[in-house]
Amino acid sequence: MPALGITSIEQVGTLLVRGLVSGLACYLAIRVTDGLFAQLAAAVFFTIVLAVPWELVDRLVGREPNDGE
Repeated sequence: MPALGITSIEQVGTLLVRGLVSGLACYLAIRVTDGLFAQLAAAVFFTIVLAVPWELVDRLVGREPNDGE
C-alpha cells in the first residue's frame, strides 16, 4: 500500500464488512445477555461466528487475507 494511505476498493470492502460484523456482534451481545462480562464473552463469540464465513469465502475464492499492508 502506498504511504499516502490510498487503499484499494477490496480493502475498503473488507474493512466495511469487519466493521459491520463487529457492530452486529456487539448488538447481539447486548440483546442476548445481561451482565458486562457475559456481553463481552458473547461479543467475542458472535464475532468469531460471523467472521469465519467471510474468511472462508476469501480462501475459497483465492484472495490473500488482508494483512494490514
